[in-house]
Amino acid sequence: MTTPAPLRYDPMDPSFTKDPHPLLARFREESPVYHWEQGGGYIFFRYRDCMALLRESRLGVDPTLGAGFPPELKSAFPEFAALRENDLFMVPPAAHARLRKLLNPTFGPRAVEAHRPKVKAIIAALLDKLPKEGEVDISTEFTRQYPVRVIASILNIPSDHVPEFVAFAEALISTIMPGLSPEQFAACMPIISRGMAIVRAVIADRRANPMPNDLTTELINACDEQDRLSDAELVSLVAGLLVGGTDTTYHGTNQAILTLLQHPEQLAILRDDPSLARNAFDETLRFNIFGRVPMVRYATESFAYGDVHLERGRPVFLFLMSAFRDPEYLADANTYDIRRQHTGTHWFGLGPHFCLGASLARMEAEIALQSLFARYPTIEIAGEPVYGMHPIMRTMDQFPIRVSASA
Repeated sequence: MTTPAPLRYDPMDPSFTKDPHPLLARFREESPVYHWEQGGGYIFFRYRDCMALLRESRLGVDPTLGAGFPPELKSAFPEFAALRENDLFMVPPAAHARLRKLLNPTFGPRAVEAHRPKVKAIIAALLDKLPKEGEVDISTEFTRQYPVRVIASILNIPSDHVPEFVAFAEALISTIMPGLSPEQFAACMPIISRGMAIVRAVIADRRANPMPNDLTTELINACDEQDRLSDAELVSLVAGLLVGGTDTTYHGTNQAILTLLQHPEQLAILRDDPSLARNAFDETLRFNIFGRVPMVRYATESFAYGDVHLERGRPVFLFLMSAFRDPEYLADANTYDIRRQHTGTHWFGLGPHFCLGASLARMEAEIALQSLFARYPTIEIAGEPVYGMHPIMRTMDQFPIRVSASA
């Protein structure tokens, strides 16, 4: 009988990337609170702890605890500092509440439904470029393409900027990785600077030339008792939409396709009832969310949680990917069931920082899954997905499938 290896969390371990759940199950049982040296804080693996700490008022999302970026960083990277200090995660609670009040009507379920025809057209056009049968890298040729094209289209940003926006989104996400080296951080800055320049140009053009049914115009006009979004808030918000509106949908759709193909009985259920596509996306995010590292919060004051002392200013990590496979959350948490009726969508966050673009992401993924499986009655995995080295996400740089438009 072999002795299990000592528990060690290494987010870049290839075996963890491919299937993190055996290790996460061990952590829940053997070490549900684990001090992660690389991240500089404690990781919580159990559902009860993650949900309690998500609701904990002494944890915040701002790593600077309201102090802003240090002067040396502002001096070296002023654009980046301004971008982050005005985003929804960094602004003080009062400003966050004001921004969400202005923005929530634009991103509610009813509002995003107005964009459904545009989303369907973009997805159909991408699928039309794929072969009727043969091998397809679905990650590079479809799932990576459609979310950023949708966001660019809704914001009416020229499509030739799409590759730059993909790079912009990935660079922004990379900068939030705890333990990122100064060299890695600095390498992201030219990409971010180029993305911000495009965003500013689009905003300036739309101020001069407002457009109907255009999200950029709606954001420029968003106001409450004459309290409009500032230029800095607009740039940061559009940048945030490019990140949140592309990566979650891209990686989530990849995982949904993979998980459905690994569970053919569930794919058969979806083919029989395509209206379950949105449910399938939610169940995938519950069953196998695409993160490599846990959600991070910061202690705004020192306090004790159980036997653990959480020190002011230190990160606190909540491993939701583990929490949603905890038997305390669901007795059959290791069962993938697209007919499962969820009482919430905690994988999009909780409370004030619930994902602003959740409704849009869910609608996009619903249409993408419905359209893909309607286009191809026969789909199968053609090879193991090739995972990249992104520091935050378990990205599928390649995901080969074999398709046929014939039954």
